[in-house]
Amino acid sequence: MSASIRTGLLATLFLLAGVGLQPGTALAALAEDLQNLVVQAQGLDTQLKAISLASDSVCGPLVQADQAAHALVNSISQVNDNLAAPLQMDDETLTALETLSALNTSLANESLRLSVDLGGLSSTTQAITLKDGIVAMLQLSDDIGAMADRIGEMADKILVMSDNIGLMADRIILTQQIQNQNILVTQQSMLQTQTNILTLVSVVETDTYNLTLEQLVVDGQLLAARMAAVVLSPWTMKTQLSTVATDVHAYLDKVKTAQATMLQDSTASTAYLNTTPLLNLGNLSTMLTSLASALDGYVLAIDSLDAMTSSTTLSASLKSMLQISADIGIMANRILEMGDLTLAMADNIGMTADQILATQQLQSVNVAATQGSILAAQELAIAIIVARNL
Repeated sequence: MSASIRTGLLATLFLLAGVGLQPGTALAALAEDLQNLVVQAQGLDTQLKAISLASDSVCGPLVQADQAAHALVNSISQVNDNLAAPLQMDDETLTALETLSALNTSLANESLRLSVDLGGLSSTTQAITLKDGIVAMLQLSDDIGAMADRIGEMADKILVMSDNIGLMADRIILTQQIQNQNILVTQQSMLQTQTNILTLVSVVETDTYNLTLEQLVVDGQLLAARMAAVVLSPWTMKTQLSTVATDVHAYLDKVKTAQATMLQDSTASTAYLNTTPLLNLGNLSTMLTSLASALDGYVLAIDSLDAMTSSTTLSASLKSMLQISADIGIMANRILEMGDLTLAMADNIGMTADQILATQQLQSVNVAATQGSILAAQELAIAIIVARNL
């Protein structure tokens, strides 16, 4: 599920090297941008709550809602793209991030309600109208999921650029925990939404995107094996984790390229599916847990080596580890989005509904496990930053 992880995975938290304080005007501009996003999200939430589907009014309201949702995704992406270091976190910024996350959960719940309403109209609505409603509903679900991903990525980027983590440590951890819980609730709503919609579609079978997904699975498994083979020491961890961070980022670029191709295709194409691409997407999410397990190992190793590692080496190592966790979080988002895009593009769903739901459930479980590893890495990093005054 795209709302996954969807992630809102708050995975990296800081710049460790010397950076100056952000000018007050820049901080005020960021706070204003975030508040504008909150207002836009509140407007969409109100719009969805006002929709009441009827057999003669299905597609129009859903299309309008999806257009507004897509515009909100673009607005969040624009703020994210315009962020620049250095930043200082404050309560207003963190509150805005929490509010956006909560609103996204509300949007997911409204999407679930609409999917139930659409299912109730299946016996009284013309087939062509129902089909258009299904397509619009899947697109709306996909955009709400993408919204959750972008909020998480924006929060990651803000935290990576922040230079006052030590002062805001408790507040940051609280925000992470809130965001993590909201992501899980959103995932559950998106999964149930798709479950409801899938009961309305028929089954036809063929292939799509198999070679790309299979190559990503192979490359990801090799990356996981390399990460698991790393044994950290107080003298080499800086170089070791820097190398791992480079490898993870290179793999992330491959995942993002595949997702971007699907996104581009989805604007003008439909897809016919069989079980193979969904199995590959499930394998990709399982691979994520292998990367997360390696990250767990790094957390334990750094924790045990903290006292005997120099501040300079530890500082650089933590930066690399948190960058690794950020990239894994984005990776999880993109993999979940590929699953959603594949489903949204499908003109005829090419496998049994049970197989689709099994894949979606597997992805949700694997991403939730990955989130737990990322959160553990964050909490350790913050604790060391505060203790060592890095």
